Amino acid sequence: MSEFIDEFIGTWKKVITTPGDFFKEMPTSGGYEEPLKFAVINYIIAGIGMTLISLGSAFFMIVAMPIFGIIGLFISGAILYICFKIVGGSGSYEGTVRIVAYASAVNAVAWIPILGWIVALYAIYLEIVGGTFVHNITTMRSVIAVFIPIIVIGIIVLVLFAAILAMIASMGLDMNCGF
Repeated sequence: MSEFIDEFIGTWKKVITTPGDFFKEMPTSGGYEEPLKFAVINYIIAGIGMTLISLGSAFFMIVAMPIFGIIGLFISGAILYICFKIVGGSGSYEGTVRIVAYASAVNAVAWIPILGWIVALYAIYLEIVGGTFVHNITTMRSVIAVFIPIIVIGIIVLVLFAAILAMIASMGLDMNCGF
């Protein structure tokens, strides 16, 4: 068990402190077991931390969070894989899932108040760095690929927000017409 913990800590430090070296050396194939174990530990640490600061349900935070995290990891991997292909990437889906799994290292500290937003930005950086190596593309193409889903989601949120505001405004106008 001690060896497993030492390996996790070593991998975590390398992902966080030298992501270029980490992703350059990271195998892009070989199965999902190692990256998923790494991600699950990060999600469990995040769940424990969130339980401590929010006094929320320990079951949900510690058990369900890793389950939903892993599901999200495969979905994010698929979305990013498509985006990397759009910009000319040559990597595999498995390699992309590995990027997302190792970028989950930030979750181990994302639960800390205020630090969460900074860490989320660092996760984006890790995905960009990972994309350059896994998909053999320039940093700029990797930036574009990682930001495509962020921009699309931002546009969807803005459109929904505008639609809700328009609906509220039209309800207000209808109410005034009755007087």
